[in-house]
Amino acid sequence: MDPSIVDTALFYALGVAVLNGLIHGYTGFGGALLMVPLLSVLYSPVEAIAMVGVAMVCGSAQLYPSAARQAVWRELFPLFAGLFVFVPLGAYLLFHLDPQLVRRSMGGFILVFAAILMSGWVYGGARGGLPSALVGALAGGITGASGVGGPPIALYFLASPHPAEIQRANIVISVTVMTLVVLISIALGGGFSTNVVLRGLFLTPASLLGVWLGARLFATMPKSYFRKAALWLLIATGFTILVF
Repeated sequence: MDPSIVDTALFYALGVAVLNGLIHGYTGFGGALLMVPLLSVLYSPVEAIAMVGVAMVCGSAQLYPSAARQAVWRELFPLFAGLFVFVPLGAYLLFHLDPQLVRRSMGGFILVFAAILMSGWVYGGARGGLPSALVGALAGGITGASGVGGPPIALYFLASPHPAEIQRANIVISVTVMTLVVLISIALGGGFSTNVVLRGLFLTPASLLGVWLGARLFATMPKSYFRKAALWLLIATGFTILVF
């Protein structure tokens, strides 16, 4: 192992990983919205997305079994189809766009969705195959290009008539699949190196701890906090990216 990978930046990233896991464990989707932008300040966007993806896949393993039992799969399969097509297209842009432009677009995109949530707007359109596929396409393209495509999925499922537990389960499954597709796309594009993988694995235990804590909070805190947590996460992250 190259000793240069263990530096001050990586230890700073450990703290971010705990918070990332906490948010991901509680909301089901929000961790990458914080961790990807902050790590992209320390590393390139491609490296940041790859590192976070490695840590999040391991973290999602804790959430997946219960989520799989509660999820509404008929809404998920069409969404997966959109992800499989548009994540690789977004990843192509990630490899070819200016890194600073990618970082700034992260902040602007997140704030737009925060504003939508703050307005109280709730998706009231049709649900089913085509809407789910379109959400998957939008989220996949954004995730492939910037690593922060969770909000379209969250907005879609938070607007469903299901209880918070089922909303969260749908989000957990969708984000897990999306993260796997992103990692495959980055690997095929040559974005993985030994150091990137090792950094991601180094961050995994901290992320796992955070996910465990977040899942416990979701089980004990009032469910009304679920939507509020998602909203304030988006706002704080959007401003953080634009400032840094």
